[in-house]
Amino acid sequence: MSQAQQLRSPEPHTALPGMSGGGGPHIEVVTGADAPEETTVSPGRSALSMLLWFLAVFAVVAAPLTLWNFSRPPVYRATATVLTTVPAERNGAGRSEADLQHVAIQRQLLLGRQLLTDTIAQVEAAGATPPPTPDDLRPLLTVDAVPGTNLVELSAEGGAPLLLADIVNAWLDAYEELRQREIQARVGAQLTQLADQGDSLEAKIAAKRAALRRFREQHDIVTLERDSNRALKRLNSLQDTLADAEDAQIKARAKLAAIEAAAARGEPVLAKEQAATLARLEEQESELVVKVNQLQKRYTEMFIQNDPDKRALPEALQRLRARMDTVRRQGAEAALTAAQREVETATDRLFRLQRELAEQKRVASGFSADFETYQDLETDLAALDELQRQKERERVAVETRAIDDYPQIEIIEPAHPPRDPVRPDYLRDLGVTTALAGGAGLLTLFGLALVDAARRPRRRTPMTGVRIWGPGGAEQPQGRQLPRAAPGAELGHAPQAREPQPALPDAAPRQLMGGEVEALWELADDGERQLMGLLLCGLDLTDIAAMTPADFALDSREVTAPGDGRRIALPAALADLFADADPLPAWQRPEEAEELARRIPLLALDAGLAHAAEVTPEVLRHTYLAYLVRQGARLTELHRIAGRMDAAAVQRYAPLSPAGAARPLAQLDLAYPVLA
Repeated sequence: MSQAQQLRSPEPHTALPGMSGGGGPHIEVVTGADAPEETTVSPGRSALSMLLWFLAVFAVVAAPLTLWNFSRPPVYRATATVLTTVPAERNGAGRSEADLQHVAIQRQLLLGRQLLTDTIAQVEAAGATPPPTPDDLRPLLTVDAVPGTNLVELSAEGGAPLLLADIVNAWLDAYEELRQREIQARVGAQLTQLADQGDSLEAKIAAKRAALRRFREQHDIVTLERDSNRALKRLNSLQDTLADAEDAQIKARAKLAAIEAAAARGEPVLAKEQAATLARLEEQESELVVKVNQLQKRYTEMFIQNDPDKRALPEALQRLRARMDTVRRQGAEAALTAAQREVETATDRLFRLQRELAEQKRVASGFSADFETYQDLETDLAALDELQRQKERERVAVETRAIDDYPQIEIIEPAHPPRDPVRPDYLRDLGVTTALAGGAGLLTLFGLALVDAARRPRRRTPMTGVRIWGPGGAEQPQGRQLPRAAPGAELGHAPQAREPQPALPDAAPRQLMGGEVEALWELADDGERQLMGLLLCGLDLTDIAAMTPADFALDSREVTAPGDGRRIALPAALADLFADADPLPAWQRPEEAEELARRIPLLALDAGLAHAAEVTPEVLRHTYLAYLVRQGARLTELHRIAGRMDAAAVQRYAPLSPAGAARPLAQLDLAYPVLA
């Protein structure tokens, strides 16, 4: 339930006898309908005892499990990934899907005795100490096929991470060397001859490419497309530009003819600058005509002519109309001059482009001849490239025929020394151990709590608060004074004990609680919020009713009080409200502001506030000043917010000041919470 809804509920508010009739204070009792339960716990186990029980059970469970966890030796794994492909797939004659049979064959070859013997030899050559025999090495190695691919993972597991990586990499090297020895035995000489021929062709192609590059640079051939080179692109661009220039000349001449025809007919013709000036002058003329008409309605012509101040308006209108005629004449001349200049500019540009086009045609003709030579050189280079590709196909064919019985392999990733063991997972198992031990401890505490819960009787205690205020503006009867409420004595909270405070010298108006102000604010419209916001900034109704738009400085978020000229800062929410206001302020006459003020008790009645008729503009202003004083505001500076106040009025707020030295206004939060 919101604060506004709580304030509208009639049940919690109970009026004491002192609230009705006479000039005595109003007393209101506010009782919470759903007060929280207050629980009194009988003496039981202390927090230290419960903690010791938890630690004891935790240690009993965690200690043996942790010892078992960390006593297991680590097992490391080094892995390499290899892509193995049958030769038919490499030259396009094989299948594109994975060959499971081929992968299975390679697995058997990799775990063969001869290859393991070569692996042991390579590890020993690297200075490491491998298992002595292939039978000792085979249990450490694993060959796993990646499902759906021709990828094979070669891995070794054991307790020495550096040795495992060396063994896997030596295993791969031995596998590649075995394959290379068999291939070299078959096609070594033939491949050497084809390689020499390929090197010779490569040198010739490089020389031809260099010559072709020099020719391109010498004759400025940028791209392989004939029409995309600079000479022909420049020719096409000039042709397009010449066509645009011809169109521009035609349009300029047509514009000049239209202006001359319009001038001959007496039609107004203006340049853009004069048109803008004439528009401003016409707007000024309209304003002066209205003012002159109003003047002529109020005074006779003779009176206007005899009064220099009133005669100034008709004279200003005549001068303005004369200036408008001058602008029209000058505008027509400027428009005609600009049109003639535009025709001359377009004609000069057309002649210049025609000369450039003739020169560029000669350049393009020479470029076409050079481009044909360049194409012949490219044809020669293409023939050499085709011959080189033919030799490469022959070499590939020889290699393919020679290695039909041998797989093509590619090492995707070699083996690296593993940093972390693959098993056991000490941290995971430690977390499981900790969770089990913690769960056992919590179960123990839960059982102890169930035993202790039977000793806890409960009772309910209602929450009650009292609010006291004097009748608005009236004095208390002789000899009766209202005591000052202790800080924190609000709805539902018991007041704290403190030293006795002096009584209020006069009966204070009612002070609204934050929830009551918020309820009023939610129900108010924009005009009522403007009035309430200024009251919650410390201005009184007299100053507010006399305010005009000139008193608002929304850029600096300030307003000026008409009475004494003091400047009051506006909170951000209130400044935004005034920025969107039209008109500013919502009242244009003091009577309208007073009518808005009379609506505040009606808002209080709609919000369900107790004694709504007493919620007046003075109550809102008093609530704000009390808000400042409760923060510790200096009473001697209160006039900077509230305006001139007599000593008795200032003394009324003294009991609300907190203990200790008062603070200047610059150190306070001047924005009331509903406006913050």
